[in-house]
Amino acid sequence: LTIDGSSGEVMLGEVATVPPQLSGDFGTIMKWADGLRRMQVRANAETPADARAARDFGAEGIGLLHTEHMFFEGDRIVAMREMILALDEAGRRTALDKL
Repeated sequence: LTIDGSSGEVMLGEVATVPPQLSGDFGTIMKWADGLRRMQVRANAETPADARAARDFGAEGIGLLHTEHMFFEGDRIVAMREMILALDEAGRRTALDKL
């Protein structure tokens, strides 16, 4: 289910998307602001894809990264749960070796 935030249209199923771009009047204003600003812009990123997107949009670095999110995908979360629930160091090391 997708809702178009501009029109309110509701669409069922997968909707084709395009990468966002800074364009038009907004792009112009952002270029002006970029030329006058004195602060660096950093982004929060949860995944390598988030970091890549932030850099593509001009972020000069990552300000906050939750490293635990690196372990939430696929088989990694299972290994992390095994590590947390292990009864001893050997069990924790065995679980961590799966990463």
